[in-house]
Amino acid sequence: MKLAPARRRILCVEDNPDICELIAAVLTEYDVDSATGVEEAWALFNRERFSIVVLDYILPDGNGLKLCELIRAADVLTPIIFITGDPDLTEADVRVAGAQRLVRKKDLTFIDELLTSVQALAEDIA
Repeated sequence: MKLAPARRRILCVEDNPDICELIAAVLTEYDVDSATGVEEAWALFNRERFSIVVLDYILPDGNGLKLCELIRAADVLTPIIFITGDPDLTEADVRVAGAQRLVRKKDLTFIDELLTSVQALAEDIA
């Protein structure tokens, strides 16, 4: 008897619970774990394995770029997608920190771009 493959997991690091719920509702083929800040996310990342990290830039206890750098120092393979409403964060900033994508939270249509990004990165790691 062959075992079913484990479901892929996403770590959503976002201080707005409504956005995490929206991400989990759209990415139904993934198990989505959420963290509201840098410290909580870092602890979770060190305990669990994730297929992809979705990371907000502005968090209550720090900024996503620092967390991205911590993740990259520990794990160079897990894809990271930044989501932000901050107009000053650039694609170059997130690439230097080690992320693959930047998705702007201009309005709720950002979820479509996030879904496309997750699907593309998931294909890369399949």
